[in-house]
Amino acid sequence: MIQIFTLDDAVRYTYEEMSAEEARRFEEALCVDSELMDTFQKLHSVKCRLENVSIDKEPSSQAVNNILAYSKTYDIRVAQE
Repeated sequence: MIQIFTLDDAVRYTYEEMSAEEARRFEEALCVDSELMDTFQKLHSVKCRLENVSIDKEPSSQAVNNILAYSKTYDIRVAQE
């Protein structure tokens, strides 16, 4: 029986979310399906680039101030009810 793999399957393989047996079948499909291989290569490339992107992990002080200002108004509304 021929199994058809989808984009979702390629993403799951890229992020190692398949069982060993399913990954083995996917790898076999990669060998014979050039379109699937192309999709996988593109996904893998994007994953590698995303892993190397530097992202600020702290919010800006303006964002923190906006959240604090909102939370202060929320406390007042709750107290009034």
